[in-house]
Amino acid sequence: MAAEAMRASMRSQYRRLMALTLIVALAGCAPASNDTKAVGAGDPSVPSATSPSPSESVEGFPTELFADLGEEPVSDALAAELQKALDASANGHGLTAAVISPEGNWNGATGFAAEDRAMVPNDQMPIAHITQTIVAAQVMQLVETGNLSLDDLAADRLPPGLGFDTSGVSIADLLSHRSGLPETLHARHWGKRLTTDPQHAWTIDELLGTVGPERGPVVTNFEYRGINYVLLGLIVEHDTGRSLADVLRDGVLKGDGSDRLIYQPDERPTDPMAMPAGASGDTLNEVGGSLPSLAFATAYKAEGAMAADSPSLARWFRGLCAGEVVSAPSLNEMTDFTKRPEYGLGLADERGEYSWDSGAVGHTGSAQDGYTSAAQCFQQQGIVVVVMANAAHDVDTVVGDLWRAVST
Repeated sequence: MAAEAMRASMRSQYRRLMALTLIVALAGCAPASNDTKAVGAGDPSVPSATSPSPSESVEGFPTELFADLGEEPVSDALAAELQKALDASANGHGLTAAVISPEGNWNGATGFAAEDRAMVPNDQMPIAHITQTIVAAQVMQLVETGNLSLDDLAADRLPPGLGFDTSGVSIADLLSHRSGLPETLHARHWGKRLTTDPQHAWTIDELLGTVGPERGPVVTNFEYRGINYVLLGLIVEHDTGRSLADVLRDGVLKGDGSDRLIYQPDERPTDPMAMPAGASGDTLNEVGGSLPSLAFATAYKAEGAMAADSPSLARWFRGLCAGEVVSAPSLNEMTDFTKRPEYGLGLADERGEYSWDSGAVGHTGSAQDGYTSAAQCFQQQGIVVVVMANAAHDVDTVVGDLWRAVST
């Protein structure tokens, strides 16, 4: 009942799903499939008369603000203020954070990564559902080259013989979570097998076999379904004839600074890495060599299999928001919240989370054992903030604290 009450209190289905995930993680239950969200302190209950409504999109993404960001560090005074904000929010958890802004760049950490080892800024952790932004960008690259079209029917682009009914949905429907497809069984039942058998490597046939037979129409409203991105991963692989990990590495992850953004289990995490809630460093072997486990990575696939560290993820989001990963027109399409309210193509409208005039767009993620993460681009000032935790933590509030500290 507490979970249902929390779900009823959220402004949208996206935030309802995020809040339920956080409740489950804090209770020590098995993993949820949906991102953790909580209403930030900067979110007004009623937008002002001059504030944009939630359905209005910013006129053209300001890529130049992000392209102009340099690599100089913030001042010592601001660095101390940011570290103080991070420390104050930790509540005994291990956190890392990265800020890229006109005031300079900053990376910080607090708490413990594994047993008595202090967390460091480049500790690697799962980013779970933030994987979807990266996969969406890869799809947009293939759209730009003419390999795919947003209007293509998923059934025409999936591997032949898959035997999965996509009910006439398009690639755009999958990207924007408007397909009307049902969720996978592991997501609907919190994935008990993911925790009881963490070394199990899920095959695509096993995963698709957990999806029920019911099919709904394509919907106008955003309805989170992780299966949408599992299918997109298959589409990318079928179109290119290569593994998704290889396509990403030569596509949206190409170039310096992306080595620690990895697609598991094809790519493996490396030291330093943070264990769940500071557990022993031997935990990685016990769960099959992926974070948070081999079972999670192979069950979530293109929905949430990636891991990263905060500085690397922040650099990638800066590049995305600068129009360096996909073109400016593609980025405008991904963030057209007039056409697709709440959730565009792999990016969420987060203005209601921080403030209506912040221009915040990004994604959050949560994985089993309480890993949580958030990555946001604030369009108004050209600021990128990433926060990651190795526990169930309200990372959105931390992002907001750091954003306000660097923007005032």
